[in-house]
Amino acid sequence: LGEYRKLPIKRYAARAKRETGEGRYWREYKSTALSEQVNAVTSVSYGGAGSSGGERGALAATSGARVTLYAPSGARKLRTFARFKDVAYSGVLRDDGKALAVGGQAGVVQLFDCGSRAVLRKFTTHSAAVRAVRWSADKLHLGSASDDATVRIWDISTGNCVRRHDGHTDYVRALERSTVSQEMWASGSYDHTVKIWDARQGREAVMTLDHGSPVEDVAWYPNGNLLVSVGGEDVCVWDAIGGGRLLRRLRSHQKTITTIGSESALESNAPRMITGSLDGFVKIHELDTFTVTHSIKYPGPVLTCSLSPDANCLATGLANKVLSVRRRTKPRNSDDPSGYQGVRSKKKGFTVKKPRRLDASHWRYFIRGQNSKAAADATRVLRRRRVHLAAHDRMLKQFRYGDALDAALHVGRAEVVAAVIEEVGRRGGLQKALANRDDQSLLPILEYIEKNISKPRHTAQMVNIANRIVDLYGGDVGASSAVDNALRRIQLKIKAQLRLHEALTQLQGMALTI
Repeated sequence: LGEYRKLPIKRYAARAKRETGEGRYWREYKSTALSEQVNAVTSVSYGGAGSSGGERGALAATSGARVTLYAPSGARKLRTFARFKDVAYSGVLRDDGKALAVGGQAGVVQLFDCGSRAVLRKFTTHSAAVRAVRWSADKLHLGSASDDATVRIWDISTGNCVRRHDGHTDYVRALERSTVSQEMWASGSYDHTVKIWDARQGREAVMTLDHGSPVEDVAWYPNGNLLVSVGGEDVCVWDAIGGGRLLRRLRSHQKTITTIGSESALESNAPRMITGSLDGFVKIHELDTFTVTHSIKYPGPVLTCSLSPDANCLATGLANKVLSVRRRTKPRNSDDPSGYQGVRSKKKGFTVKKPRRLDASHWRYFIRGQNSKAAADATRVLRRRRVHLAAHDRMLKQFRYGDALDAALHVGRAEVVAAVIEEVGRRGGLQKALANRDDQSLLPILEYIEKNISKPRHTAQMVNIANRIVDLYGGDVGASSAVDNALRRIQLKIKAQLRLHEALTQLQGMALTI
């Protein structure tokens, strides 16, 4: 006797793949910590790896007249610095996490000790607000950019200004040190220019780049060859080594781009270039092709963003007084091996691993031996397993086509219904499955047609079923108001699709003309 084979579920070609590996990577930044601040968050910056006595990878958030240090994930507040007479700007931690430098509306740059919160230095030469502060690579100097159109370099040990760079004609809002030379700095101004300064060449700028709109932020590539500036709706990539040639001008935001992350956004351990805008989006760009690979939507205008040194946390400051920190659910750099790890025990001052005795207290005890392979000369005895048939398979096995169709509709999966309709049609029983139905048994079929007739992968099959129903029950129109309403909804759905196709055809014609 032959055996009944289960009906294979209908499989369709995969839709256009919307989520890529890049998207999956950035979607792992799920665990979000939201912290409401006293004012708009104008600056977020992560410290370095930290050392003894310093804050390991701490997050500095500047808002209003205070700077707050958080744990890297943003879930725990470490300490607050509030010794400012006016608004504070650009709070940045030194790489060792022991010192904090902050600019301000009063034109003063202050240096704090992170442990005691004491003021170590005050640099007061600027005559207008200091909007950008950065540490030098040797940790012994500070750079500051001010609304007085100057860039100054400070010696921390003496408290003196060792260099002053003039040349900008408007507010200087962006500053960044070179990644390859501690003598080179780049600044961006509202005079639409980016200037590169080199202490070995004197006080004048060695290169001036025309961004085309007020510059909000600048950043160097890790190799020091390329410089990125943002402002207006443009991201400009410059070849600093090749004479300041413009390599690419990108436009992926709808409003002013305010940030290109922080000084760590383009570090070698960071995977991409990150930009934030007043349109509420943070966008991820490839470093080589400059294409946008992922976008993150925030509930307010983005003013600043920063990626942690280990690339496990993404901090974003918003204009609506919110600090958002997204943390990866699986750390990017994990030292923990996966799988069964056994039992740890202490021995002579260090940690060792001992194999665990397998007993009924562990889940592996109950699956032992299941993955063992039989010997080559072993005799294999196959156990015949009972095949479980779904309801529509049992009906098809008994040639009850109408009941099989009803069972598939009850499941509610379009793939199952399509497979049953196709199999019943192949057997020549589709007419029989649709005939002799009352209004209650006919309504589920009509509702399924209404739901799927506009879907391209089901349209042909639904049109066939609808035509057969009209042929079978056309003479009974008016007998049931429920059936009449269902037929009317299907008619309206078809008309709407025809209008849509006509509009798309006209749009296609206009696009081809353009």
